[in-house]
Amino acid sequence: MNKQEKTYSIFCDESCHLQFDNSNVMCIGAIIISDEHLDTYKNEIKRIKSKYGILHELKWNTVSRTHLKMYDELLRLFFESPIVFRSILIKNKSNIQAHSLERDEYNKFYYSVIEQLIRFSIRHNSDRINSYRVFLDLKDNHGKIKLASIHKELTTMIGTDDKILSMQNIRSHESQFIQLVDIIIGAITYRARGLDGSEAKTHIVRLIEELSGYSLDEGTEPGDSKFAIYDFQPKRRNG
Repeated sequence: MNKQEKTYSIFCDESCHLQFDNSNVMCIGAIIISDEHLDTYKNEIKRIKSKYGILHELKWNTVSRTHLKMYDELLRLFFESPIVFRSILIKNKSNIQAHSLERDEYNKFYYSVIEQLIRFSIRHNSDRINSYRVFLDLKDNHGKIKLASIHKELTTMIGTDDKILSMQNIRSHESQFIQLVDIIIGAITYRARGLDGSEAKTHIVRLIEELSGYSLDEGTEPGDSKFAIYDFQPKRRNG
């Protein structure tokens, strides 16, 4: 029996990715969801937010104790759903010479990580019959040029030019899924940076670790089909 083609949406976001943000870690994360589940879970996220009186965008930077029950419900929804999470956690960011690279060079590095994450996300599905739409949180005015380059590389990887249906930059407030990615990768970088000053954020970190079975400052098992952290630690270059 032939497998039926599915279309997936990939929503990407980043944490601690700026060149001069005083953080030695960064994380790029993505949620992958099939079109058959897209509307259901978008509406579920909106329902949970509305239940707790939240009509605005969810951001890790604004997490507080006031709405911890909402975050608990959202994260349990994610782990009980068919939604998949993939991320790349970069430690020792200073070893990529983040503070000495020219801006264009640093942007090239940043978008190369985005490309690798999308590659990982597509390879997880493995079947070449599937199609993909990719949505990235808008970072800067160079996004369209970079997306065209990433699109070309992914098309080469897949071996056909009709499986990447679209790639576009969107603003995070326009996507419930990018907001959910922001919370998860925010927790990952918080843990990887060794922070513990916020009771609310520490609670979320511990809940994700409990639900996933992983410590968020470490890589996950290579075959995990639900929740993956690829732990990448650049080596310091000589000279």
